[in-house]
Amino acid sequence: MNINIYKAEDFKTTQWSGGSTTELYIHPPTANYTKGDFNFRISSATVEVEESDFTILPEVSRQLMVLSGTITLSHKDHHEIQLKKNEIDSFEGSWETSAVGTCVDFNLMTKGNSSGKISSVCKQAYESVNFHLDSNCEFIIFYAYEGKLQLNFNSETRSLNMGELMVIQNPLNEVVKLQSSENYALAVVHIYK
Repeated sequence: MNINIYKAEDFKTTQWSGGSTTELYIHPPTANYTKGDFNFRISSATVEVEESDFTILPEVSRQLMVLSGTITLSHKDHHEIQLKKNEIDSFEGSWETSAVGTCVDFNLMTKGNSSGKISSVCKQAYESVNFHLDSNCEFIIFYAYEGKLQLNFNSETRSLNMGELMVIQNPLNEVVKLQSSENYALAVVHIYK
């Protein structure tokens, strides 16, 4: 099990038609988003205009979770959904997708044989939780988007501050205790083998 923490200076931010997007993690590490040669990519975007269109991304499966704000996604010939904080939508990158509303979101893109899911963990100060790592995953990734916390593994304790990303590769079947003296919120990504 390998554990790495990435901070703001490790991330790459670019502009898109509706705001900015920050690439938090891409795999393999040599992949390039614009070339499309990734297995999976995790990013966070700000949607700053009231109406925007998503980039068409053939052969990419997408999941999007709202971290703040409210947005309505319209997938032409598929479905429409309003997302509030911590709500998630799954869709294909090949769909024509437009958005109404402004928000900060968290995105997972997978390609080829890669598959994954996103979820969230939101807790009050001093409310600890036992998080079960799944050894059927190739990666489990935590992104702290509110507050900071301690993660107590069997062999060590790690801190994760707001805006930081923890990447656990080849996780063991063990329980990690999450705890903090303040309120915190995590986006969680599971990437399956």
